Amino acid sequence: MTRSARPFLISIAILSAILLISGLLLFKLVFPQWYFPFFPWLVFTFLFVNSGFLIYFFRFLSQTNQQFIRGFMVSTAVKLLIYFLLILVYVLTSPGLAIPFAVTMSILYIAYTGFDLFVMLSMLKRRRK
Repeated sequence: MTRSARPFLISIAILSAILLISGLLLFKLVFPQWYFPFFPWLVFTFLFVNSGFLIYFFRFLSQTNQQFIRGFMVSTAVKLLIYFLLILVYVLTSPGLAIPFAVTMSILYIAYTGFDLFVMLSMLKRRRK
């Protein structure tokens, strides 16, 4: 792991902790009927997948623009495939919790994608300097 990736990895861990705590509070206090036991594991899955791809992005910073873009596109496709397979497996094994799972998955995807976008823009600004 490069030293420049460490602050971003700490930030993604903090984001995950905030999402996990706020999600648990929402499920316990506001939407107890929609809670599903896989929720904490879902947050950890997003944390580990996005951390792995974040390290992957940092390795591509030293490459040419074409290689960087290609690496970004491939990693995005792989992440989407992982998330799609996760949705498919969970919905097929627990159809009664499909809607809360899909809503939670969508919220987490938007949050982590926003963070990824922030990181990518920060990395590209640093790369230009």
